Amino acid sequence: MIILADCNNFFVSCEKVFNPSLEGIPVIVLSSNDGCVVSRSNEAKKIGIKMGEPYFQIREFCVRHKVAVFSSNFQLYKDLSRRVMSVLSDGVAHIEIYSVDEAFIFSESKEIFSDCIDLRKKVKRWVGIPISLGIAPTKTLAKVAGSMAKKSDLGVFDITDPEIQKEVLRIYPIGDVWGIGSRLAQLLKTMGIRTALEFSEMDPPIVRKKMGVIGERMLWELRGMSCNHLEDPKPKKSITVSRSFGKVISEEKELAEALATFTSSACEKLRGQKSKTTGLSIFLGDGLEVYDEKEILESPTSDTSEIIAVAKMLLSRIFCQNKRYRKCGIVLFDLSSEDEVAADLFLQKENPKKKVLMQTVDLLNGRFGKNRIFFGAMGVNPEWNSRSNEHSGHNTLDWNHLPVVKA
Repeated sequence: MIILADCNNFFVSCEKVFNPSLEGIPVIVLSSNDGCVVSRSNEAKKIGIKMGEPYFQIREFCVRHKVAVFSSNFQLYKDLSRRVMSVLSDGVAHIEIYSVDEAFIFSESKEIFSDCIDLRKKVKRWVGIPISLGIAPTKTLAKVAGSMAKKSDLGVFDITDPEIQKEVLRIYPIGDVWGIGSRLAQLLKTMGIRTALEFSEMDPPIVRKKMGVIGERMLWELRGMSCNHLEDPKPKKSITVSRSFGKVISEEKELAEALATFTSSACEKLRGQKSKTTGLSIFLGDGLEVYDEKEILESPTSDTSEIIAVAKMLLSRIFCQNKRYRKCGIVLFDLSSEDEVAADLFLQKENPKKKVLMQTVDLLNGRFGKNRIFFGAMGVNPEWNSRSNEHSGHNTLDWNHLPVVKA
């Protein structure tokens, strides 16, 4: 069987771990620059706050209804996600981490329902995050079961029984099926298909003709035949880090600091998956147009200082004095495993001391908090940072943020 483990209202739940007073009241978390709603507590959903709603439109509404509002705290969410996934991974046959708050688990247990009840309690007790668990023979059905689990008092829902599958799919909207977007949902509705059960009963050749191979796989998965098997995590083929600024920037120095910061983050991810890059591109956006430039490197590298130097060179090529920029970013591409990189006889060999330096920087930042050790090119007091006026300040990777308990 396949189990979908899904953290409930994940960003909000992370904020609640260190602030129990938030229990029972409406809570929302905002996107970068405090732009729109990206996570809601059940209480916030009940009073009508919608996902993706711009915050400036509901600011007064939140004040009237005493909604607790938080800026995104991605360092906290990433670390708590890692802890949740670590607990889920313990003692299971195989796990595929699907996103920051979801994972598919393969289980051969004969007591799978009671195991899921115990697992849910374990994650809550050890990490503090509530999760829902959906049990099914395929990934697509596990997604359906997971959505039903969120409505269950137990937080676990099992649709391995064909009769239960049929009853659930009979009332499950076609637009909510995993992989069916709004465009496909509209297409199916014009064909008279409104529920997951009606879709599962369609003729496979017709589905393939209308929706391709992926659509046919969805159909077979809803019929209980696994077509999307659990996969081992694969290294990314490219890494992008970008962000909108907290203010408009027109100075090249500030853009260079922002770009260096994003480059440092991208290189940390690059080394994290044990890869090197042979190409990078940068881009600047002024709200109307995006300007970009790229460079192919002489040899593969994961050294932050080298890549920052190239990124600053590219910046000098496309920077215009009279423009006001709102965002920038970097893309590392043509990635390869550091173990597969062949040495070039005509190029200078990699300095082993630099490799040790990068490993030490990653180790110390991982232990004491992001950017505890940083490159001078990133600046000391950046004013371009994204707005986060409602930041909670909790950080499980920073000794200075440890909660203080008084008895």
